[in-house]
Amino acid sequence: MNKISAVIITYNEEKNIARCIDSVRAVADEIVVADSFSTDRTKEICLSKGVRFMEHVFEGYIEQKNFALAQASHDHVLSLDADEYLSGELLQSILKVKETWPFDAYRMNRLSSYGGKWIRRGNWYPDRKVRLWNRKQGVWGGEKLHEKVILNSGVRVKQLQGNLLHRAYKDSHETLSKVQRYSYIFSQEMTGHRKVSTALIVLKGFFAFFKSYIIKRGIFDGFEGLMVAFAVCNHTVYKYAKLYELNHKRMLGKRIIISRTDSIGDVVLALPLAGFLKSELPDVKVYFLGRPYTRGVIECCEHVEEYIDREEVLKNPEVLQKINADSILFVYPDVEMAKLAESIGIRNRVATAHRWYNWLYCNYLIDFSRVRSQQHECLLNFNLLHPFKLCYDLSLAELPQYYGMRVASRDWSHLLDKNKINIVIHPKGVSAKVWPLESYQKLIEELQNRNVNIFITGVATEREKIEIEAPRFLHQEGVTDLTGKLSLEELITFLAQADALVAGNTGILHLGAALGIPSVGLYSPRRPIHPGRWMPLGKNASHLVMEKECNNCKREDPCPCLAEISVKQVLSQVIQMLPSEKHVVARK
Repeated sequence: MNKISAVIITYNEEKNIARCIDSVRAVADEIVVADSFSTDRTKEICLSKGVRFMEHVFEGYIEQKNFALAQASHDHVLSLDADEYLSGELLQSILKVKETWPFDAYRMNRLSSYGGKWIRRGNWYPDRKVRLWNRKQGVWGGEKLHEKVILNSGVRVKQLQGNLLHRAYKDSHETLSKVQRYSYIFSQEMTGHRKVSTALIVLKGFFAFFKSYIIKRGIFDGFEGLMVAFAVCNHTVYKYAKLYELNHKRMLGKRIIISRTDSIGDVVLALPLAGFLKSELPDVKVYFLGRPYTRGVIECCEHVEEYIDREEVLKNPEVLQKINADSILFVYPDVEMAKLAESIGIRNRVATAHRWYNWLYCNYLIDFSRVRSQQHECLLNFNLLHPFKLCYDLSLAELPQYYGMRVASRDWSHLLDKNKINIVIHPKGVSAKVWPLESYQKLIEELQNRNVNIFITGVATEREKIEIEAPRFLHQEGVTDLTGKLSLEELITFLAQADALVAGNTGILHLGAALGIPSVGLYSPRRPIHPGRWMPLGKNASHLVMEKECNNCKREDPCPCLAEISVKQVLSQVIQMLPSEKHVVARK
């Protein structure tokens, strides 16, 4: 008589494994259980049953079943899942086969249950499986969740009488849970190997239900037959829907360029896009195309693989070509870069549809306009991910986690006093409406009565304007003039060590917010420069604005609505945002 090894794989199967083992004991000369480090009583139960028990890291169903197969002492094997067991009739059929073994492999019908009812119609039956064979004639293969025994060519297979009983689903809750898990595994396995369309999802889902419920007469199994048909339909829809989404994400490729070739504040607000891409697609490399004056900001972002200089690219297109990018996202419209990206063959060129030249050079056009949008500038950038099923409904509060600012260490102890509050004031801006200098002067006077160091920042041209408008502004006691004296890299390291920042809607405000220091922005309510579109985003960022219709901001400078923000409001906001240990120092 031939000897049979029964092989079973398990993970947290305390509810099923005892019945499975008991069902094969009469026919198996050896029972092998390969467990994936269960956390329930599976191991305890198996050892009490006297089986050969071993633990092995789970790498996949096919791999685990082949591992178990290799552990068998006998070539004739009976392979079961823990939630399966032999019916009496099938047991007798196997006992007869064991005596002579006339064929190399044996097939059996699998009968599954839903809610305790055996489903003899629909897609689930007869569900024929080869589970008894000579392992020299075949091993496990196929696809994940659709693994099967792959037999050698010419192997004869015999159908056995009786059913392999399978406890499939207890109720609709368990059904949906398994559908989600199995459909996820399928989509991961098939990503990039099978094309899917929305029409295919609809047709396959409909046909799966129709076949199970009507063609295969699941309708005669009552409620359970209906649930089985829905389970089959849901699994079909979800596995292809998830595959559809993953295929679109995969279209982005491994090398992605973000192109934002305008000002510092705009670049700062584009950095979360890089962080988001890395969080969703960890294997991608993100490059950032910008101008030289924003390089310092870009290179502080840990999510950016490399800064690309726009001017260098225009002089030598090979700089862009050697990256071998799969996608380029034009956060800021750029006709020269769009034309170049098309000419060097970047596969995905994504841009707004509201620029005529993008229709010539880009192949993914997104219908959104920055001029008329009510969305925050940072969120607008995420619209470019729509074609790749990555554009989620993110909240503003979620965005700061994606900045990824990494600042080099630098000693500023000759300026920053750890025993005082070090506040940076940036009173001007290149294009922003600003709070009046006289208001900043009053704020400085209030701060001078406290234990505060004040630092004025800005570029050299802003210094010239300040000198004309208020000659004494930069030359006061307790005020350090840094205008025009720091490079961008130096400013970033200095700002990262400051205690607070007060500024208008400028690049340095967004930089301070990204660095995580308490940053107070002063805004006009006029669209599109209002805080709804441009507020600073950061865990310690806030803003002040007069909530009113502003009809004169366009015509008058300074903006009268901005001027209505009081010194008391700004002072209160700054003190409120300081760390708790600094509050006492900040008060008179």
